[in-house]
Amino acid sequence: MRRKERECSDSAFLNGLLRQADVMTLAFQAGEFPYVIPVNFVFLNDAVYIHCAREGRKLDCLRQQPGVGFSVHEMLAIDREKATTFYTCLYGEGHASLVENNEEKQAALAALAEKYQSRCTLPVPDAMLEQTAVIRIDIISLTGKRHLPRHQA
Repeated sequence: MRRKERECSDSAFLNGLLRQADVMTLAFQAGEFPYVIPVNFVFLNDAVYIHCAREGRKLDCLRQQPGVGFSVHEMLAIDREKATTFYTCLYGEGHASLVENNEEKQAALAALAEKYQSRCTLPVPDAMLEQTAVIRIDIISLTGKRHLPRHQA
């Protein structure tokens, strides 16, 4: 990282951002070009979980190569006079896998529902659980970065 003073490797910062950010950008390896998509996610038991349909490009990519990259960020403000942006962000790498255990799927889906204040039925009915895929990303590395206004630093 070029701007070492902005790097933040503190686990409280990293875990806090993973808990509070609303959207994660997830990148799969997909041949010549990466497949990058914004997703809802939840940080649970030191892993990241997303849900999706039981078929589609995410799962096709996962079957080919489980290594993924991801990032989350929060934009705090733009200072147009000084031509700078204040933010917190992190980026990481991990191994993605399809969750097959129904208890783990239920826990991840319940955590997602709580985070996004969803009105879905919990526990998820068996028929819907069968139609829903849950992907767990086991985090291999995380790097954080922040640029805060002087009064917040």
